[in-house]
Amino acid sequence: LLTAISIERCLSVLCPIWCRSHRPKHLSAIISGLLWGLSLLLNTLGYVLCTVRPSARSCRLLLITIGALDFLFCTPLMLLFSLTLFLRVKCSSQHLRTGRLFTVIMLTVLFFLIFAVPLSVLILFDFLGYKFLYSPEIGFVLSCVNSSLNPIIYFLVGSYRDRRIKFTLRLAFQRAFED
Repeated sequence: LLTAISIERCLSVLCPIWCRSHRPKHLSAIISGLLWGLSLLLNTLGYVLCTVRPSARSCRLLLITIGALDFLFCTPLMLLFSLTLFLRVKCSSQHLRTGRLFTVIMLTVLFFLIFAVPLSVLILFDFLGYKFLYSPEIGFVLSCVNSSLNPIIYFLVGSYRDRRIKFTLRLAFQRAFED
């Protein structure tokens, strides 16, 4: 989903006229649904092949495919479009207003790279047969920290401009996404 959000946000900044006039109205919902469906399919296959009817070869192949899809396709695309968006906004002579949503996306991508990517890389290398001095528990803790940071990012970005701390969580989310 971070990859899809990064691509969509980048296209809306680089090609705003095309996005307003030619982009299908429900494209975001369709892409999100397809991504959730793909995730459900891969996780269901993983559950069946690795738990219900264990097949070492099929399970290993599926997990390598998921790791490669994550690390070799989604992460580079997310980085490419996020970096393009960042450079376009920061280096523009038009001084585009960055806004809260831009801040939320950049912080989310940054923390994803710091906390979630190492787990994906190490799991992929582990399934390819490369062993490192690594504890899976550390990777899972980092991944949990990444997931836990997202609501905090939304809250802090949503309440940043007003120094009062008496905001509700709903108001913070509303402000974070008002762009």
